[in-house]
Amino acid sequence: MKVVVAIDGQQSADSVLQHVAERNYGPETQVHLIHVITPMFADTHVDGIPDVVADEKKEEKTVLDNLAKGLKDKLGITATSAILSGETASVIAEECKRLSADELIVPSHHRHGFSRLWFGSVADAIVDAAPCATLVLNLPQEHKH
Repeated sequence: MKVVVAIDGQQSADSVLQHVAERNYGPETQVHLIHVITPMFADTHVDGIPDVVADEKKEEKTVLDNLAKGLKDKLGITATSAILSGETASVIAEECKRLSADELIVPSHHRHGFSRLWFGSVADAIVDAAPCATLVLNLPQEHKH
């Protein structure tokens, strides 16, 4: 089985590792971890201004590398990883097509109300664009006071 996993930060990586362990994906499973950076004005480096894209790439590379190590150490699954750039849903769909993925795993922040209206749902867009079965993982919600 070929599985593409879209990761957006440590919380999503932790959820994916837990999910894969609980579902008993075997060591023959081919996992490809990806993080997509949406192009924006910050893609151009300007002296004196922090390079937020480089910082994000470095941070997410560490998350992907740690998740790949966790999959290998805990489950014997060898994972590849990539940091890609473009419109999130279309980049993930293209990566699934390129790899002939059987499944896509997408963690979701589950925004509601104004937050969902303002930011939209990236997970919804990915599900609509994906050429394969897509599993949306609910990330743990913060406790509200």
